[in-house]
Amino acid sequence: MTRRPLREMRLRPGGQKPVARIEYRSGKRFAWLYRIDLAEPQRLMTLAKEAALDKAMAKGQTGPGPCGWRYSPASL
Repeated sequence: MTRRPLREMRLRPGGQKPVARIEYRSGKRFAWLYRIDLAEPQRLMTLAKEAALDKAMAKGQTGPGPCGWRYSPASL
């Protein structure tokens, strides 16, 4: 499987090397394939990582001016 289907199954490659490569668009694009049996579970987000991510997202979602209002992209 490629990384995207692994992610949907809440797995990650876990340091394993790719076992194959699929080429498409006349060889101009490719995707690495990984073994499912060697895949590891995704790591859980820690509170510190979640706080850092929220801080970074807030920086891009804060409006101009002194009021400092924060908008959500889902509300647009």
